[in-house]
Amino acid sequence: MYLRKFIELVPPPYLLNRCIHPKITRSKHAHHLNNVQSESIKPFDAIPGLTPLPVLGPIHHFLPMIGSLGHLKTFYDLFKVLYENYGPIVKLSGIFARADMVVLYEPEDYDQIFREEDISPSRPGFQTLVYYRTELKKTIFDGVYGLTTAEGAQWRDFRTKVNPIFLKPKLVKLYTSALSEIADDMLLKFKKQLDNKNNINKNFDEELTKWSLESVAYVGLGSRIGCFKDDLKEDDPAKILITCAKEVLEYTWALEFRPSPWKYFSTPTFKKLMRTYDRQWEISSVFIKEAKRQISERGHAIPEEDKSIIEKLLAVDEKVAIMMASEMLLAGIDTVAFSVTSILYNLAVNPEVQDKLREEIHSENASKRYLKACIKEALRIYPVVSTNLRRTTKDHIVGGYHIPAGIDIMSPNEFLSKMEKYYPEPTQFIPDRWIVEKSNPLYYGNTHPMVTQPFGFGVRSCIGRRIAELEIEILIQKLIGELKVTWTGPPIQTETKVLNVFKKPYHFKFEQL
Repeated sequence: MYLRKFIELVPPPYLLNRCIHPKITRSKHAHHLNNVQSESIKPFDAIPGLTPLPVLGPIHHFLPMIGSLGHLKTFYDLFKVLYENYGPIVKLSGIFARADMVVLYEPEDYDQIFREEDISPSRPGFQTLVYYRTELKKTIFDGVYGLTTAEGAQWRDFRTKVNPIFLKPKLVKLYTSALSEIADDMLLKFKKQLDNKNNINKNFDEELTKWSLESVAYVGLGSRIGCFKDDLKEDDPAKILITCAKEVLEYTWALEFRPSPWKYFSTPTFKKLMRTYDRQWEISSVFIKEAKRQISERGHAIPEEDKSIIEKLLAVDEKVAIMMASEMLLAGIDTVAFSVTSILYNLAVNPEVQDKLREEIHSENASKRYLKACIKEALRIYPVVSTNLRRTTKDHIVGGYHIPAGIDIMSPNEFLSKMEKYYPEPTQFIPDRWIVEKSNPLYYGNTHPMVTQPFGFGVRSCIGRRIAELEIEILIQKLIGELKVTWTGPPIQTETKVLNVFKKPYHFKFEQL
């Protein structure tokens, strides 16, 4: 059993937040509020929200079968119910032993908080992964916890070291050729697997995931790892990484977003997750070690701009290089695959848009303006994550309420992006809204820029955005350029497993042009 050093006594749930989040205290900035207090400022406890039970808090609302919210499958559905019942600001206190949360439905409100936070904004990571890296395996990670789990000065130091490499525009040029080759290999194998009778590729999801891993591995390691081998077995290192990524989402959802006592004792699911993290780290380390060997044998006699990400990071900080590569091999698989599926689905059910995109692809238009618009529109409707999160480090007054330090602020971006209030015909796939003139009612600029944020906001935004967009653009161009995509089943459905995922089976049909 894994011992939790931070839980020596089993406290009641209403005290658990203070045990697990000892930094949640009244902010040193609170005295500023004393100068502006008035009868119009309501206390934090006055924010409407779920009714809690004594000691247990509001957990009963989320119990399967009996809870009023237990049947909900997505964050989108949860945010919709909360908005309809409580309005534009909702408090969720003590849910699953997490810090108190506030959902803000007015983009001006969460924009205010996000911009007023300091240069190292706090965004709590998965608590199970934090425990794994900072407690269970702290001798291995030795204070380098990555962008996913680091906070404060540690996060700032890590991000400062990786930013100059990831945010250079030349990064796209460096990887375009290799990623194009990977997409060609994926498309070739994909077409070979098409059923001659109905042209439905039954392995669509698996092949797409392999492509995603092969792409991110090349970017992170500077070499390919063989995801498209014909005899890729279940015990192949690449296949294990794919399995680990899916298990992390499944187990984390069960432990951190559903009722679970894992913080009191090691549940079976918790043990499975720790073993999954072990496997993921071990396999990643093998690939990283091989990448380092290849770099060492080749030497450094190549132009700096042609060096891979890991080679550049190794010259800055070896521990940072290893952690960054490992995080890419974990976080860069299902996220990009989901985005491609989203785009293909929307193109399949909107054939006129697909035809227009194909016309652009076959033209000499190098700007890819309509392709980029299709990607933006698909991510507006089906983003990888439903919400952005920040933990306040000081006190704020928002919507007439006092919000103290230590509160997790959630912006329900997916829900807002599908509101008529912000986008005309919000549930319709209309890429033109991203490229029409300002005078057009569809013009995306008519809404608040913080409504749709698929890659996050500010210094905490997705560091791999440029690469992810490049991967997606290259593959969509090749698929739509050579194949007609249709959808033969009922409307696609999503569910939340930390990230948004599509429910199986897929009903794509692909016809060679």
